[in-house]
Amino acid sequence: MTTDGAGLGREFFELAKEQAIPVVRSQKMRLDSMTNRANHQGVVASLGERSFASWQEVLEAVAISDRKMLVLALDGVQDPGNFGALLRTAEGAGAQGVVVASAGSCPLSATVSKASAGADAYLKVARSDRLDRVLGGLADEKIQVVATVPDGELNYWEVDWKRPSVLVLGAEGSGISESVLRRCTHKVRLPMLGKVESLNVAASAAAVLYEAVRQRS
Repeated sequence: MTTDGAGLGREFFELAKEQAIPVVRSQKMRLDSMTNRANHQGVVASLGERSFASWQEVLEAVAISDRKMLVLALDGVQDPGNFGALLRTAEGAGAQGVVVASAGSCPLSATVSKASAGADAYLKVARSDRLDRVLGGLADEKIQVVATVPDGELNYWEVDWKRPSVLVLGAEGSGISESVLRRCTHKVRLPMLGKVESLNVAASAAAVLYEAVRQRS
């Protein structure tokens, strides 16, 4: 939606037409309402939920990559802000894809896309009804499947991240389910030296994924 078009260049409307994107002119108060009075500058895009890729598409992305496998697996992450931040970090760290558990996971919504700063457009993001089986199959292929848990046996930097790897993180409150945790080959921890017990899931992923970047560099 746009306002009456004042201040918008002709190129905006031509590009929308080329991409078959309908443009609806609306009053400013309508745009203010849609954006909770954010600074929309006269243009608001209304997006639907994106479709998830298949797990096979993630594997194909790994196969054509010039880097060893680095995939993020999320077991029940529900907050769209966290989900978007996780996608942004995974893409920045060179991961080829992300797989999420179907049960209890956040959809690929416009809020997720915004929080990811557009990283969702560059990553294959798959959803699986049986994340435990997906990870078990990878473990059977000698791919290390690394769970981040408070009581992990290893510090996260003690894992050899130069190997093909999958990093597993759980829901904001309940963590990784037992069925998924049983399929993991390694359990790592992030040392907490202060008073709080754990980091936010997105912060944990950032620390571990960039350790993989450091080792692989």
